Amino acid sequence: MKILHTADWHLGKLLEGRSRLEEQKIVMEQLVAMADERQADMVCVAGDIFDNGHPSAGAEALLYQTLKDLSNEGERLVVLIAGNHDQPSRLEAVIPLVREHGILIYGTPRSKIESGQYGKFQIESLDEGVFSFEKGGEQAVVACVPYASERTLNEVLYRDQEEDQERAVTYAQKMQELFAKRARWFSKDTINILMAHVFTLGCIKDGSEQSLSLGNSYLLPMETFPEEADYVALGHVHRPQKAVGSQGRIRYSGSPLPYRLQETTVAKECLLVTLHPGQKPETEDLYFDNPKPIEKWVCGDCQAALEKCMENQDRPCYVYLHIHTDSFIREEQIKELKKYKEDILEVVPLFPSRDREEEKGNFLEKSFQELFTEYYAERKGVEPEEELLETLTEIIEKEREYETDLDKD
Repeated sequence: MKILHTADWHLGKLLEGRSRLEEQKIVMEQLVAMADERQADMVCVAGDIFDNGHPSAGAEALLYQTLKDLSNEGERLVVLIAGNHDQPSRLEAVIPLVREHGILIYGTPRSKIESGQYGKFQIESLDEGVFSFEKGGEQAVVACVPYASERTLNEVLYRDQEEDQERAVTYAQKMQELFAKRARWFSKDTINILMAHVFTLGCIKDGSEQSLSLGNSYLLPMETFPEEADYVALGHVHRPQKAVGSQGRIRYSGSPLPYRLQETTVAKECLLVTLHPGQKPETEDLYFDNPKPIEKWVCGDCQAALEKCMENQDRPCYVYLHIHTDSFIREEQIKELKKYKEDILEVVPLFPSRDREEEKGNFLEKSFQELFTEYYAERKGVEPEEELLETLTEIIEKEREYETDLDKD
């Protein structure tokens, strides 16, 4: 069975006040083409479908057209879960209209669909957030866990429990309990898939998503996830990556487009995952062609900046323009630059006295992984392999846990 794993579409998201809908339309068409070319049996969209709970009409229209095209007239199952940017009730409002196309939507951890025909698939609803279906002689069980705040988790897990009964204390423990309840439907004879919208311990966030609580309470360690799951399709982090220590069984697909400058260092992709009962997943990275990159230009002076704008005036790209200068850049100079390159998002003058301060600020803003990657690339001439970064991250996290234990003692 082949599934296409994608997430964090953020349809309707703006960049410095500018619409990205046209670019999003292009990458959504690429996604549909990938699903068709690779003959995916199911598409898993792991949250943050929209960028906010009140999307524009254009963003909604793009979603519905994309879902219709992905479903291929009901021949392909499409499963969506809500992320923290989505309004669950708004997503679920269209369930009566999309069911005949083979599209399933889970807005909250308590959502439970009806059993029956969805497109060309016979779906059996097993529990809240859990369903099964058959394709090509193989049975799959899919557990769906939309984004859940701590308050939501308490409502889901303990709504029928007495106040004085024992409860999990931390967010990670509660998520582990929820995952375990979903995983009880998994068996050795089925393909077991878990979809969730969460942060994992050691994930690299590129600044795209900020932690939703103080400290690391919303970061889930590997033991949180059920071992019975053959593949865990995650959303919430915009950089594609394997969860640390998962050997590729637990993965983030990342977003289909970079949504800020910090996200431009890694190619954007979705994942084609081939699964069979009791076997390790086989994963293929499918890359998107970014129709309009986000770039940072650093120019020696205003004349050099003008020349660069003229050279690139016909090339589609957004630009953060940094110019070394001894004086402030005048408004007429900025207008001249934008005459040739209208998609300049920001013009930043770099004064001699501020250069070192900016470098210091950038240094302080970077994570240890980013600093290590830059150092490694400078010394070796190539970036470190992903496995090396995973090992390094695991060592750091274990050291932090050790220090925490010492503090407790």
